[in-house]
Amino acid sequence: MVAAVRLLGRYQGRNGEIEIVECSQSGTRIYFEQGVRQSQATPDGESVFTYVKLMDELLSRSASVLVLGCGGGNLATRLTHLGKNLTIIDNNPISFVIAQKFFALPDDLACIVSDFRKFIFQDDAFYDAIAIDVGGPGFQFDEEFDVETCEAIRARLQPGGRIVMNVTVPNDIDPTVDRIAARLAGDNLRVWIVDEQGIEDRNAIIACVPERQLNARSALQAVMGNTSERWSIRRGRLRSRDLACGSWTPADD
Repeated sequence: MVAAVRLLGRYQGRNGEIEIVECSQSGTRIYFEQGVRQSQATPDGESVFTYVKLMDELLSRSASVLVLGCGGGNLATRLTHLGKNLTIIDNNPISFVIAQKFFALPDDLACIVSDFRKFIFQDDAFYDAIAIDVGGPGFQFDEEFDVETCEAIRARLQPGGRIVMNVTVPNDIDPTVDRIAARLAGDNLRVWIVDEQGIEDRNAIIACVPERQLNARSALQAVMGNTSERWSIRRGRLRSRDLACGSWTPADD
């Protein structure tokens, strides 16, 4: 049976048509872009996606967070509720309007309309964490997050800072997630991948962090355990120095 939905709004964004619909049974709202479900959350911005909840937890110890990508604003709304100081970047100005109108994104946040790459190369501020959740139809992660861009992102971190990124993974053998993770981590951050292996066209979370262990965090384990999905944590398969020679040497502690 197809769940009944109610159209709340239709907008023309830079990447195509955006529709916001509300599910009658659950009351959650879905952000569709070009027919692709980009986010789904309650009217107060609480995401139903496990990957967003995982990003929440991985960013919970950071006070100031640069958020690259808005969409429905679910990640930013949750981080605001946790008391974080946010700067949000998105190249689609209508996303901020939608997030505020339908998903409870506070209207007093620093919301900047810009391509994330242009912003990161021009920015001179430093952050405790950088959260990355960009994408959409036709988005090429490997091209957008080249070595130069990843180095510019890492350069905006305070000492002890972290990078947490959502990536779309087509299948288990695609190397893109490990390649981007190594570029973001450089020589100083450790790489962990929180993933749901075996699922095609899935979300995976890159965590480039200073700590030596990630799977010991009980709150992170609680998020993974509170779902029927099969999330697990693994080490990154590449070091930054492996990228030039194309090797796949497992990363050390």
